[in-house]
Amino acid sequence: MYPGWRCEGVFNVTGGWYDAGDYGKYVTSGAIAAWQLLSTQYLLHKAESARISELAPTIEDECRWQLDWLLRMRVPDGNPLAGMAFHRVHGTQWSPIPGWAHEDATERVLHRPSTGATLQVAAVTAQGARQFRSADPAYAATLLNAARTAYEAAQRHPLLIAPDDHAQFGGGPYADDRLEDDWYWAAAELWLATGDHHYGQRLLSSPERSRDVFELTGFDFDSVSSPARLDLALLDRDLDDHEQVINSVRLAADRLVELQGQQPWGQPYAPSDGWGWGSNGRILNNLVVIAVAHLVSGLPRYAAAVAEGMDYLLGRNALGQSYITGYGTDYTRHQRTRQFGHDIDPAFPAAPPGALAGGANSRPSPDFPYDSRLRGLPPQCCYLDEPTSEVTNDICIRWNAPLVWITMYLSAMSSSDVTT
Repeated sequence: MYPGWRCEGVFNVTGGWYDAGDYGKYVTSGAIAAWQLLSTQYLLHKAESARISELAPTIEDECRWQLDWLLRMRVPDGNPLAGMAFHRVHGTQWSPIPGWAHEDATERVLHRPSTGATLQVAAVTAQGARQFRSADPAYAATLLNAARTAYEAAQRHPLLIAPDDHAQFGGGPYADDRLEDDWYWAAAELWLATGDHHYGQRLLSSPERSRDVFELTGFDFDSVSSPARLDLALLDRDLDDHEQVINSVRLAADRLVELQGQQPWGQPYAPSDGWGWGSNGRILNNLVVIAVAHLVSGLPRYAAAVAEGMDYLLGRNALGQSYITGYGTDYTRHQRTRQFGHDIDPAFPAAPPGALAGGANSRPSPDFPYDSRLRGLPPQCCYLDEPTSEVTNDICIRWNAPLVWITMYLSAMSSSDVTT
């Protein structure tokens, strides 16, 4: 699978968040989830309510847990590709469902480092350095050193692409062969963390600088110029193109609000070629774009659009289904997970309140089973609240993380706690 690469030994990659309904841990999925949760600190610092601000220590601890794991995923000195980040770690075959992680006897292996994973480690550790600078300067320095080192390692190995193995070896591939966005995100976060001219120049010379980085279908682990642009809009004041950055966010939000107004259920997501896996996560990420437009402009119509979009997730949709366990009248109860496998084995717990289902998916994936009952249905109806529906009822950290961001934002807005 990886010709010419072999890395012998045993590595400590404990900690971090399991990605989804399986027990794999993936750097590119985990990095964007960590970015999203770290980004809630912006709302916490802007909030004036003690009710909201008291969440800060809990969120910081959770972010540190994931950041520490990302630090461990770097290849140690003295090994091939030292300084790069292993792309993923999981079993050599899919573990049984349901089942506990600590009881899984499947051999776990690390997959070859990738340039994309390494740059995303650089991005999120730089962001973490900025966020922890006041609360824990020593930890912030560790994170910043890791960010710089990862960026330099990626420069030494700029074309290590994560291959698509079609999920044949016990985990998802998280393949991505386009890296311009990863370079842009890493440079953006390092610029915001350091103000170093070198990173500023990389930003200004990036082809992503002049590109419309916000797709109507939402951003994800393989389209990370959007996180870069959002952070630059909120936090950067020094580069010459800051007004251009802000305008790009507002224009994207305007397009999403226009799309939202065309939908009977008010969601800012309606791809013409069908709804994809994890559509709820993409809807939430589009809501984040709209919310940032509100934060940089102060225009209340953006805040209203975010609230309307959240209504879709809470049950104002074609199925009358709330996709968030424990919230709404008829909410998702039977997610497909190994740890919350109560439907399959009553000895396991059910999914806790706040677990977000992936949502409607009308595009079958060739590598994962697709229920024949969904074929031919309208896209928004392609959902099953059943523990066997991996492609509609899975959970994932990079879907729940933007849910935290949006609920934090709406909580602050409802109390008029955030100043723009």
